[in-house]
Amino acid sequence: MKSLNRKRFTQQGVERLRYDKTAAPPSGRMEVEDEACPGLLLRVTPRNVKSFSVIYRVLGEGGTSPKGRLLAGKQHRITLGATPPLELTAARRQARDIMQAATEGRDLRTERREKNLIRSVNTFEAVFKRFMEIEIIPNIAAWKNVDGVLRRNVLPLWANTPVHDIRRSHIHELIDGLVKEGKHGSAREVRKHLSRFFNWVVDREIIADNPIHGLKRSDLQASDEAGRALSDEEIRYVWQAAASLGYPFGPLYQLLLLTGQRRTEWASASRSEINLDKNWLEVPKARYKGDRDHIVPLSNEALAIVGNLPTWSGNDYHLFSTTDGRVPISGFSKGKVRLDEAVKKAMIDQNVASALVRYRVHDLRVTCETRLATLGFNQDVRDAVLGHAKPGLQKTYNKYGYFEEKRSALIEYAKHLMELVN
Repeated sequence: MKSLNRKRFTQQGVERLRYDKTAAPPSGRMEVEDEACPGLLLRVTPRNVKSFSVIYRVLGEGGTSPKGRLLAGKQHRITLGATPPLELTAARRQARDIMQAATEGRDLRTERREKNLIRSVNTFEAVFKRFMEIEIIPNIAAWKNVDGVLRRNVLPLWANTPVHDIRRSHIHELIDGLVKEGKHGSAREVRKHLSRFFNWVVDREIIADNPIHGLKRSDLQASDEAGRALSDEEIRYVWQAAASLGYPFGPLYQLLLLTGQRRTEWASASRSEINLDKNWLEVPKARYKGDRDHIVPLSNEALAIVGNLPTWSGNDYHLFSTTDGRVPISGFSKGKVRLDEAVKKAMIDQNVASALVRYRVHDLRVTCETRLATLGFNQDVRDAVLGHAKPGLQKTYNKYGYFEEKRSALIEYAKHLMELVN
């Protein structure tokens, strides 16, 4: 194929180069050879789509001369890739590796075909399934959380993308979209789980480099995950607003405030987990974050709320459900919006001039620990109430469950809340 005179490429020159029909062969595609790397060609189509390729001859494919010297065979071509994204420096490096191998009697086309086959097989969806089956499901009790985060936020975008092709820019683009939608919590979870995913993929030698390693996101660093404690007035407004919502979200929010538990520990609770003889909620380790059973003593106020919940046949229905107990409730974002609207209405009814300060459902949990500290309960008891894992050697050697202390703390806390809201 006819080529233009050689030209010493520069990255800017490659970007500026445009198709010239007077210099193009009958095929209509123009080719320019790199003067600094003979054999490296830049092909430009009439639509100015550009790609690098390399032409070479493999020593030994042409047999041997009468004197026993190896002869080069016919000319081969390997397409290196479109530019962009392939840059000149990388194209030259690949071209030189291919031509060096050819002088050693090796044709890298076979190796490249094998790599391309591996690349096409290892799509994100395929590797994600193996990652869940091998790494996550056997090792993490709350594996459904990992699966849900990646399945909702990542899989629809990258399902058919080879993991080899995923770059840091793709991860930034994914997180940018979540942040733009105001989903900062989801963005942090996506980054956390993708970090583990790509570490596993590198360890399995599916890819060589981890694209998320060293990823910097200043917009995710300022996490308010610890939350804040609500004031006396805010507790009163939230309690009254929850009471006005009715089932299922109203009593759910009141129980979260009374017990300081995570949302899912009540939202997914079954009737079989309530022990009315011992007055507690027992969260089984199968659905508990700490991979252990967790006992939540119930004050009289909490028991009264549980006693007023709808009942269905059997003993294994979900306490909070819109499907007669078959499936636990969902739609928590809408539920929080309804709670905020009810809080604002309560503030208006009481002629409160100040605006509602942003708070999260998680802040009900922070409020519980803060108030328990104010009431004089020590850190060990507060950690036991909230189900925090014991630190360091405490986890190994301290097997005491603090059950009676938890019961006393939650009874005292409920009494304190009722003084505020009534």
